[in-house]
Amino acid sequence: MDATCGDTLGLRPRPNQWQAAQAMVAGRLAELATGEGKTLALALAAALLALRGRTVHLLTANDYLATRDATHLHGWYARLGLRVAAITSDHSPAERAAAYRADVVYVSARELVFDSLRDQVAGRSAWSASARDAGLSEHARALTQTPPDDDRATVPAFDVALIDEADSILLDEAVMPLVLARPGEAGERLSQLGTALDLAAQLQPGRDFELQPVARDAALTSAGAQRLDALCADRSRLWRHRMHREELVRLALVAAHLLLPQRDYLVRQSQVRLIDPVTGRIAAGRMWSNGLHELVCLKEGCPPPPPTETAARTTYSHFLTRYRLIGGTSATLHDQRHELRRLYGLQISRVHAHTPPQRTRGPNRWFADDAARDRAVVERALALADEGRPVLIGTDGVPQSLRLIAAFEAAFAAGATTRSVQCLDARQDAREAACIAAAGQPGCLTVATRMAGRGVDIRLHPQAVQAGGLHVLSCQDNPARRLDEQLFGRSARQGDPGSVEHWHVGPARSLYRIPALGAWRDLAWRLRQRAREAQAADERRRLRLGDALVRNRLDPLAPGG
Repeated sequence: MDATCGDTLGLRPRPNQWQAAQAMVAGRLAELATGEGKTLALALAAALLALRGRTVHLLTANDYLATRDATHLHGWYARLGLRVAAITSDHSPAERAAAYRADVVYVSARELVFDSLRDQVAGRSAWSASARDAGLSEHARALTQTPPDDDRATVPAFDVALIDEADSILLDEAVMPLVLARPGEAGERLSQLGTALDLAAQLQPGRDFELQPVARDAALTSAGAQRLDALCADRSRLWRHRMHREELVRLALVAAHLLLPQRDYLVRQSQVRLIDPVTGRIAAGRMWSNGLHELVCLKEGCPPPPPTETAARTTYSHFLTRYRLIGGTSATLHDQRHELRRLYGLQISRVHAHTPPQRTRGPNRWFADDAARDRAVVERALALADEGRPVLIGTDGVPQSLRLIAAFEAAFAAGATTRSVQCLDARQDAREAACIAAAGQPGCLTVATRMAGRGVDIRLHPQAVQAGGLHVLSCQDNPARRLDEQLFGRSARQGDPGSVEHWHVGPARSLYRIPALGAWRDLAWRLRQRAREAQAADERRRLRLGDALVRNRLDPLAPGG
């Protein structure tokens, strides 16, 4: 394989890449630092397994990565006599069915799950988990009530899953139930939602209701409940039912006040498109449930989608139990090793970098408000760009990106420089490859959401390397430290120099705004982040437990969650 890599890809696998591949072939997760070549390590593991006759699904975080990697490695797989395919949201059912018959299939985890759910709803299933091994005898199948594999299934087998950015799929995405919907009855639901939105508009924040941003919920006060009683006194019996009206109005308040355009969703072609809070990308085909999506459509003046009802649902943690072997890699696994072992039974192998990293980290800085930080970011970024260094600025979402872009444009208009700045967020997803290709040029300024935090390889121009490499300036308030490390990992890759900084804005009326605290602010921030990590882990545990209880109640013979 070393020779074929050299001939087709122009590079040879390093020992640590082979070590990571061997760990994945053995059904483990490999922690490999950013820039150490996880893409090739995954390909080596996939090829080793496929050459043994296994069918490999290589799960990526998004369609862009699936297409990029399959295209880049196609010639190498072909030299080994293996068929490789990529599946994206643009492919038709026939194209998907043909692609899944390849030896190695690059596909986003979401696309794979929904293809499987569609098979399930259509009565087509392939059972290949170890608990329902496809190699069972007919007698054993009868005893275990295991159905035979269905040749009509779009996804014909669940044999090997290799997961790129494993912590993103296994942990960050694990709290989101994956629901396949089908058309439902229209009824009067849409009219009720419109009435709820009108009622919510007549309530005053602080007096009639209180918002709960963390839980993404709203609660009526006693004054608000009385106000709602008065507003509904002359309406139909349905609206005089207190529990019913308060539930609908609560959803309307969330849609009106807590779900914001550019941050939580975009409006494209008169449709509301959700923005994934983890990746920063548009979540194609995803909708809020329980009428919340329809309420946002009504708020934005968009035609609501046809009414739907749940046809099938699952979670990544349950879905992956169907595979005989699971492996994967990421740069940030060690801190979550206990949770990964508890939830999935997966062990972690730490693989050392082939060369010591050359990344330098500047001290954290604290600012009183967003405006002060934005001014400092512009000044710092322009100074680094004048030295010939590319700069990547990480933001929490589209609104913060827009605010920073406006600050840069104001500086350009004032004559500070003739440079330009590019933006990478959910609005520019079609230009993602072009933005990433330009981000390593000398003096290039890039403002990006979490789209630039995972799986993104910014290739540096030789002049940028000589100037000191890519500088990453994080303005993100990430709920987990590994998300910070993913963004920092865009810098100083594969032996290149680079540097990183993290700049914070202290919450209003908090200790973070007291300069005299010095380094204690950094410690307090990390403790806050650890508390959020623990809360997210507990939420994942409860979701998995609840999902298992529901499945066991509905199907006592189903494999445990």
